Amino acid sequence: MKHKGFTLIELLVVIAIIAILAAILFPVFAQAREKARAIACVSNEKQIGLGFMLYVQDYDETFPMDQYDTNTVGGAPDDNTLRFWTDFIYPYIKNGDRTTGADGTPITWGTSGVYVCPDYPSPIYGVPYGCNYGLMPDGLVSWTAGTALTPPGTLAALQTPSESVLMAELGVNDAQWTYGMFYPEEDLWTNTVGNPPGSVQGQHFDLIYGDCDATAAQISAGAGTYGGCGTYPRYRHTGTSNMLFADGHVKAIPRGQLNWYKNIYLPGLMPAAY
Repeated sequence: MKHKGFTLIELLVVIAIIAILAAILFPVFAQAREKARAIACVSNEKQIGLGFMLYVQDYDETFPMDQYDTNTVGGAPDDNTLRFWTDFIYPYIKNGDRTTGADGTPITWGTSGVYVCPDYPSPIYGVPYGCNYGLMPDGLVSWTAGTALTPPGTLAALQTPSESVLMAELGVNDAQWTYGMFYPEEDLWTNTVGNPPGSVQGQHFDLIYGDCDATAAQISAGAGTYGGCGTYPRYRHTGTSNMLFADGHVKAIPRGQLNWYKNIYLPGLMPAAY
């Protein structure tokens, strides 16, 4: 009796077809997975945005500070008494890490839950989302002791809340802690905005020095570079970065489309643009 079977050539053809199909489909699956992560990040920021909007309505339309120290200020800040903006909006979200500080009050560092983008590579040293320092400055901490503190901004002070970035996902900081904010100073973002201001978009310092993640060695040895990876937006979602705007909406911004004068600069809350 003769038994029919596949020849070697037929097997090789089938294997080749499977390999071709895999080469075609795997990138599609990867893109679909990344899209799902990007959508999860949008959902996170939307929940955080709702938390901010509820907080603002409860506090005379005033945004919270980005951080302050509950202890008597002096010397280095104490992790047990330092509070981030994540603590201020926690009552409205009730999601993410929660521990108790030395002073007995709860602490939320923003290292889990809605405070972390699924694509963020090392969510262990603090919140990877950063608020706009021009709108939410530092409160009383060791480095502001003895100085006149800048109060947080208000909704009424914002000329274009739908265009002003309140929070962005940041790169990994080159230190074993995160900033929790991004600095909006003009000289960190661009070399010119033209005359009249806003007529020109100069160099993107945020792309030259930002859109990066510090390496493990840099994290271990670093002290947190001012104007480095951890203080600029990170375009980790196939060339886009999700950003929360001051009116509460979230939008994916393509790399290179962020305009400092239009989206970061806050007239009346920051020095005049030049």
